[in-house]
Amino acid sequence: MNFYFVFEGKTEPIVYKKWLSVLLPDLTEVDNFDAVNKNNYYYESDMGVPSCYRVAANAIQEINDFPKYNYLVLFTDADRFTVAEKKAEADAQIKLELKDKPFKTLPENCQLEIIVQKVCIETWFLGNRKFFVRHPQHNSILKKYIEYFDVSTSNPEDLASEFVQDEQNTKDIFGYKTKALFHEGYLREIFKERSSASNKSFSYHKSKPREVQEKYYLEQLIARLEANSDHLLSFQEFIKFCLKIKGQLNQ
Repeated sequence: MNFYFVFEGKTEPIVYKKWLSVLLPDLTEVDNFDAVNKNNYYYESDMGVPSCYRVAANAIQEINDFPKYNYLVLFTDADRFTVAEKKAEADAQIKLELKDKPFKTLPENCQLEIIVQKVCIETWFLGNRKFFVRHPQHNSILKKYIEYFDVSTSNPEDLASEFVQDEQNTKDIFGYKTKALFHEGYLREIFKERSSASNKSFSYHKSKPREVQEKYYLEQLIARLEANSDHLLSFQEFIKFCLKIKGQLNQ
């Protein structure tokens, strides 16, 4: 079973590669799309939206030329949209990109999966209760964020749900123009507090996500799902996808 992954951002390949080594350890990465054989994956990343739709359309051409893939998987942020809206947008935009391409669909043995991160991948990272600092002693900004919305008790996907973000980003919340930027900012403040309260240096950067890619961090996100089945529903979709694939690999 082989996979062609398209990651919208720069953080996703770093994190997902580590997570997949835990969730689907039988998969191995290859450097070229035509190098897959058995239980391999190839990926393209860091092109943003809407370029990721063009890359997905190009991937469909490559998969038709080299039909050894079983899944084409697009990973993208929901941003200001719902998961359903983002999936519909992705599907429509990929079809639009395919209009002038020789191949309009995937081969019969391959299917498209769209994994939407609501609101963004940092939203998922906010779900680690053990890493969260409920009573910060060194960070007044984090205190304000927690007073506004405690991500350890409420679903991180609902953070700033009442904030109406327009296309021109004319509004802001805590100085952030988008929900995704606020979610990332909240996460950064948690890491700052962790660093201030310990002898270890913690930081979060999109190009160097560090702790969030580690097995212990992933395990705590899964534990959050087990404790609160109505939290991080988009992350649950990713975990369910991995469980489905694991079952197929073991057949």
